[in-house]
Amino acid sequence: MTISWKRSREARLWHRLVPAQAARIMVACHGDGAGAEVLLRAFLAERDTNPSAVRFWLEVYGALTARQAASATPARAGATE
Repeated sequence: MTISWKRSREARLWHRLVPAQAARIMVACHGDGAGAEVLLRAFLAERDTNPSAVRFWLEVYGALTARQAASATPARAGATE
C-alpha cells in the first residue's frame, strides 16, 4: 500500500463528510471503480477494528448504488426504449 493511499484512508476529512458527499468524491476520483474502492476501504476498516469507519464506508457504498439506480431510470415517467 502506498503512503499516499494510507494517508488518504486515515485522513480526518472522511470524518467531516456525509456519505453522499463521499460518494461524489469517490466517483470523481475513481470513476467506475468507485464501488470497489469503497468496499476495499470498508474491508480495511474492518481489519483495523474500526466499526464506525466500516459503517461509514458501507453507507457510502449505499449512496453509490442509489446514484447508479437513479441514473439508470428513465428521465421521464412512461418513457420507453
